[in-house]
Amino acid sequence: MVKIAFAGQPNCGKSTIFNMISGVNQHIANYPGVTVDKKSAKFTYEKQTIEFVDLPGTYSFSSYSLEERVAKQAILSEKPDVILNVVDGSNLKRSLYLTFQLLEMGLPIVVVLNMMDVAKTKGLTIDSEKISKMLGVPVIEAVGSKGKGGKKIMDALLEVHNNKGKYQDFELNYEKAEPEIAAIKEAISDVDLNISKRWLAVKIFEGDQTIADTLEEKVIGITELGKEKNNKFKEITGQDSESYFATLRYDSSSLIISKCVQEERLGKESLTDKIDKIVLNRLLALPILLLIMLSVYELSIVMGYKLTDYTWPILAAFKNLVISILPAPDYTEVPMITELGIWLVNSANALLNYIPIFLILFALIAILEDVGYMPRMAFILDRIFRKFGLHGQSTLPLVLGGAFVGGCAVPGVMATKGIADDRARMATILTVPLMNCLAKVPFYTLLLGAFFKPDMALMMFFISTITVLIALIIAKIVTSTFLKTRETAPFVMEMPVYHLPTAKGVILRAFQRVWLYIKKVATIVMAVAIVLFAMLQFPGIDDERQKYYDSKSQQALETFFKKAKNSKYYSDVDSKEEVSQLLNYYDSYRSEKMSVTSKEAGKRIDEEFLLRNIEFFKFIKPKKDKEARKINKLLRKISKQRKRILREIKNEKIENSLLGMAGKAVEPITQYAGFDWKINVSFLSSFAARESAVATLGSIYENNKTGQRAEDAMRDNSGYTPLHATAIIIFMLLTPPCIATMIVVKMETHSYRWMFFAIFFPIALGIIFASIVFTMGQNYGWSGVDAMTYFYGVVLAITLLLGLFPSKMINWRRN
Repeated sequence: MVKIAFAGQPNCGKSTIFNMISGVNQHIANYPGVTVDKKSAKFTYEKQTIEFVDLPGTYSFSSYSLEERVAKQAILSEKPDVILNVVDGSNLKRSLYLTFQLLEMGLPIVVVLNMMDVAKTKGLTIDSEKISKMLGVPVIEAVGSKGKGGKKIMDALLEVHNNKGKYQDFELNYEKAEPEIAAIKEAISDVDLNISKRWLAVKIFEGDQTIADTLEEKVIGITELGKEKNNKFKEITGQDSESYFATLRYDSSSLIISKCVQEERLGKESLTDKIDKIVLNRLLALPILLLIMLSVYELSIVMGYKLTDYTWPILAAFKNLVISILPAPDYTEVPMITELGIWLVNSANALLNYIPIFLILFALIAILEDVGYMPRMAFILDRIFRKFGLHGQSTLPLVLGGAFVGGCAVPGVMATKGIADDRARMATILTVPLMNCLAKVPFYTLLLGAFFKPDMALMMFFISTITVLIALIIAKIVTSTFLKTRETAPFVMEMPVYHLPTAKGVILRAFQRVWLYIKKVATIVMAVAIVLFAMLQFPGIDDERQKYYDSKSQQALETFFKKAKNSKYYSDVDSKEEVSQLLNYYDSYRSEKMSVTSKEAGKRIDEEFLLRNIEFFKFIKPKKDKEARKINKLLRKISKQRKRILREIKNEKIENSLLGMAGKAVEPITQYAGFDWKINVSFLSSFAARESAVATLGSIYENNKTGQRAEDAMRDNSGYTPLHATAIIIFMLLTPPCIATMIVVKMETHSYRWMFFAIFFPIALGIIFASIVFTMGQNYGWSGVDAMTYFYGVVLAITLLLGLFPSKMINWRRN
């Protein structure tokens, strides 16, 4: 097996190369003799098994940031056979700095000049063969986003691996520091780490703590020796070793550039520079960012919601199909398996109905990523973030967590590894869970569709941006108190050039992310739904109440028999079994008719039901038959009575269930926010997976109308007003996403204290803010939009006020 380590700087397109040659984007599928194992980062090429180790994107192999330490540690522990160094061909000087450090490690290397299409548009002509001769390693030109160069990369990797015995060590001449490096190298001569001893010596000389910790166990006192040699170098030369080494590496990069790169447009302003004059303008940058966000929500949430008018009939038809397969109810006695099946379908449909929204949202985010706007967003927000103790590098975790709406807090929290500033890293970990993850979007869409249809874009803008404002406030508080003694570091980011995204790449990533969502609905959410169903069914209603409902059912049935007795069709409906069959036939017909969108489809359903039961069909569409019309009138009445009884049984069963009792137990606290036990049940049920809140509400408020959408059912049957909905949204904004996120918070902070803080502090804030807004809204007669606007204004004012005070914090501590 050949183990390959992927290394490269951020924004070099490393992921596109990884996807291209690993088969994720299927570019490699056309290569002869390739078998891809999609369950792991392995595949077979030319009868050899390839395994990937994808290192974090890093600008160097120093130890200033966690990502640099992780990348180094991965190479030491994974012991790759070959390093694949992905380089941004449009910015060689900056990228080659890392390349020189990788070359010094003594492992076989293949250099990939990626984004060569961008380099060409910048007027750069790169002689890759000459670079290869100068460095002594294969240099391959590629365009990962278009799938170009994949086969050449694979062939080069295997060739280097098969001839690694002939690989010659690369040594960069450090001139004045050579005597000290040689002394350290001699001291570690017996160490065997499959890595160049000279490189280890250089790292010890630089004071690299990751390497020092690794070698200290094998060579006692090596750290002190490195410090001694470093101090000696400073005394002799009067220079700092880090700056001295960096200068030599950049000089070496400049030599490569001068001999191998020609720039046709030297001194001319590029298109990227012209665009950045507007996009990054101090006065225009933030308004442009806000306009882009508002446009994203207008296109995805508002326009996407209109598309659900076309997807809902499909989901309703699926529900009708499932109901037709399940055992039919016997009047008011519904089999448990039927109740479970309908519950699961309602849970799934409530979430799957929003797929058009997610497709548009993910496609727009993919476009922003490919264009190159995301790093610029980090640059724009850094000026704001640093006033609140955060960092420009906090942008990526916050975006992954859902700052744009539609992320996931788990990778968001994990992405904080790359933040060099420890204070900002901790603050980011605590604020990422406040972002609007993908699991919360269906919940917001449900409430907006039910209570705020005319104002969906405005409300979604409020929802998305207010979480960032609240995150800034909390970050300011924690960095000024609990985290004030943590280490800080400057923010450095390189801006990629603008380039057009490919339609294939955008569509592929959008569908990949939606597919992950669908898989989550089909697995985790369905598993949670089954558990919730059990918790909402038991212990059930007692015998006395069951007798009461049986009596009501029997009374309705006897009234039907009494009034139908004088009809000539009475013999067709003179028993409970026949009435039950007629009711099921009638309800099924109405459900399917509600899901059609054309007259032709309606006619087909009539023909189908006529063939299914000719005798019953005349009661459904009696036309001029007076006797049949009489039965039709009685049928509609008893159908309404049955639905009312079933709804009452369902509500009482839920209210007396284990989850219902838990919801009622916290009602004395949540009542001030306008929450009843039902909304409490939805929040409690969603802590395992936030999507469950929508599934639970959709099922609780379902009115036994198969064609009714979840938002319509909630609006019609919940008794809530837009003000209630605003209070519910505010609470959901502040609550942590799910159990998985909290586990990752514990892993990243190494502290249960911070995990519990991340759980209970936002929940307390949510209850307090929701209660204040709801109470004031009731007293002053606010609408839902008014309440959200005032709340947003207060949060914005507090944020601006805190931003006026600079963060003057203690940056030291005594051990």
